Amino acid sequence: MKLFRITFFLIVLSAMFLTSCNKDDSNPVDPNGDGGGGGSTNPSGQPIPALGGNHNGVMATISYEMETIPGFPAAAISLGFAQFGNGVDAGNVVVNGNTLGKTTQGGQTFYITPSPSNPTQMLTGVNFDGSNHSWQVSGGNGIPALNGSVPSPRSFSLSSPANNTTVNKANGINVSWNNTSSNNRVLLLLVPLNNSNQYYTAEDLADNGSFTIPSGEISGFSGQAMLQVVKYRYAEVAAGGNNYYIISEVVKSVNLTIN
Repeated sequence: MKLFRITFFLIVLSAMFLTSCNKDDSNPVDPNGDGGGGGSTNPSGQPIPALGGNHNGVMATISYEMETIPGFPAAAISLGFAQFGNGVDAGNVVVNGNTLGKTTQGGQTFYITPSPSNPTQMLTGVNFDGSNHSWQVSGGNGIPALNGSVPSPRSFSLSSPANNTTVNKANGINVSWNNTSSNNRVLLLLVPLNNSNQYYTAEDLADNGSFTIPSGEISGFSGQAMLQVVKYRYAEVAAGGNNYYIISEVVKSVNLTIN
């Protein structure tokens, strides 16, 4: 039974990578900070805050949950992701001793572990418990050698809304979570699952435990949707005349039916 669960988990993980890396816009929050989906994709498949300002790259450690077998608890996945410039090869990219896999698609390079080519390579020593996530980039193609770190946020849980619940959009959507900290920021992302290309985001929120999505912002939403709540911390690194963001985040997701 244990072998079956591991094998099934790897199949699902591989399928997830194939899906996220072949979509035109795998996530509407843009890692290059152009305001959210403005023509640049996010190959990580997870929401990354668009922090704004002029920066030339992002390095992110991401903890998220994925259901591998219906009826079993979701498995927590730790993901390392980086992208520089307009998708250039910046040499070796390492976080907490893990060298990230390098992938090139459509002439653009991004770094990700686990990767589509090696889904069994997991990050080690990358914990979401307030510890530091430290990065080193060897540099190349206009990207200088750089290094920096950021403390990770801690894991948390959502108390509202419940997974697979139905919500009335006329009342807005109340979102509640625990393990608050004044050191964190919060991103909320609500995405309909009917390929309508609309979405709602609330960024740079205080980690105070609650937020209500206004009814007027989701009046056009109907049917199945996914809500993601992201706690994150970030640091800015200046090198070679450019700025680079280092982000550590924990993502929690629930599915909703919006009436």
